[in-house]
Amino acid sequence: DGIRDIGVTGVQTCALPIFIIKWLEPVNLWNKALDLLSRREHSVFELRTKLKKFSENASELEDTIKRLKDSNFLNDKKFSESFVRSKSQSGYGPNYIEQYLRKKGVNSSDYDIYGYDIDWAAICHELYLRKSKGKELNHKEKEKILRFLAYRGFSYEIIKNAQKDIE
Repeated sequence: DGIRDIGVTGVQTCALPIFIIKWLEPVNLWNKALDLLSRREHSVFELRTKLKKFSENASELEDTIKRLKDSNFLNDKKFSESFVRSKSQSGYGPNYIEQYLRKKGVNSSDYDIYGYDIDWAAICHELYLRKSKGKELNHKEKEKILRFLAYRGFSYEIIKNAQKDIE
């Protein structure tokens, strides 16, 4: 029924919703880590940060991280490849993606942003076309699109090449 009566000797009993009881129970870090990883890939740094909320015991946390790495459930290379592919398909450029990976604690030796056979120029070109809507642009509108593409993480060279291809 979603409610459990907890009785403690010498204390008046009360009915608490099960989700509160589960919140009060100690967390098994291994199960919590698998729960988080079942939703999406995580970097080691990111998962460690999330799991710290559930345990004060640093050695238990490090043992769990080591077990996850040994079982290949947690891998920065796998995370970075998945992330690069996902964000590039969403229209983000290499600079944005690299900055995000650094923020998530992924070492640059764990990924090669240009080694995943992603055509950054084509992605930038498509975004430029989508933003320009196929119409003739004045200087102010072109600058606005260039700022947008730079914000999305494309380098000046990629943006200029996309602009040349369209004009």
